[in-house]
Amino acid sequence: MALDMFKRGTSEYFLLKQLVKKNFSAKYKDSVLGILWSFLNPLLTMIALTVIFGALFHRSIENYPVFFLIGRCMYDYFSHGTKIAMNSLKSNKGILDRIKVPKYIFAVGGVASEFINYLITLIILVAVMLVTQAPFYAVSLLSIVPMIILTGIIIGSGLILAIGASYFTDIKYLYNVFVMILMYASAIFYPIDIVPMPFRQYMELNPIYACIAQMRSMVLTGTIPPLTSFLYTAAWAIGLIIVGTLIFKKYQKKIIRQL
Repeated sequence: MALDMFKRGTSEYFLLKQLVKKNFSAKYKDSVLGILWSFLNPLLTMIALTVIFGALFHRSIENYPVFFLIGRCMYDYFSHGTKIAMNSLKSNKGILDRIKVPKYIFAVGGVASEFINYLITLIILVAVMLVTQAPFYAVSLLSIVPMIILTGIIIGSGLILAIGASYFTDIKYLYNVFVMILMYASAIFYPIDIVPMPFRQYMELNPIYACIAQMRSMVLTGTIPPLTSFLYTAAWAIGLIIVGTLIFKKYQKKIIRQL
């Protein structure tokens, strides 16, 4: 029995690794610059928005390029990670019925490939910090915590979306609208202080914004956010993973027939 479990675990790990390679290479398959877009996309966007908004918010934001990059990279990780997880079952429907592995691996593999892209964008963040002479704090190393929490939120959300998109195609169109609204609700390119208090209270409940704020606090000011902030976002991550796993277990046997 132990040997069977080992073999099963080995096959699942191999499939996960292959899915990550497949998703990562497919992202830049028809691109001339290829993986360079992982560097150029956030960098060019940062330059454009720094020109537009940097002068406007320079008094309230000490280092706007770093401020923006932290928010944009984390938001892109959530947006792209959940979208690839949402489409993971349909894009792999040709092999779902031929490989006896848990179906959630396809969604997790998609998120893992986007995590690699996210790590690449962090290289840009460090480079911009060096160019702008931003201070490096030891506390910044703890920014791995909101990254892990955000990954949990993405996986849980992705599992739910993958099942939903398998039954209702319109979900992917509605979700595109949702992530666009979420971008403006996550204070990526503006300080949340400019938002009137009644609306700001609701924005601060957004777990994506909370993760962004945690990382900004540690990287930009070298301060550790309150423990309640981490508990709040961690509760979202754990809750979404639990719900997503339960939904997957309930409907995964029906997925192949539905696709």
